[in-house]
Amino acid sequence: MDDIAIHDTDAAHQRLSAGVRELCERFGDEYWRARDRERAYPEEFVRALTEAGYLSVLIPKEYGDGEAGDGGH
Repeated sequence: MDDIAIHDTDAAHQRLSAGVRELCERFGDEYWRARDRERAYPEEFVRALTEAGYLSVLIPKEYGDGEAGDGGH
């Protein structure tokens, strides 16, 4: 396997992880406690994940995953 391809994949994974972590940090414990208390769906969280392009990580490429779900980052 090509070392450059491995490096690119590792770098992409690190960018993806950092981006998701940054987004999740905007939704602290009180946000989640409130959703639980209200028995509410986390609409704001899902909207933020969708707008950032991270939900496309769950969709295989053959179904149009939005370029590995990198959220444009």
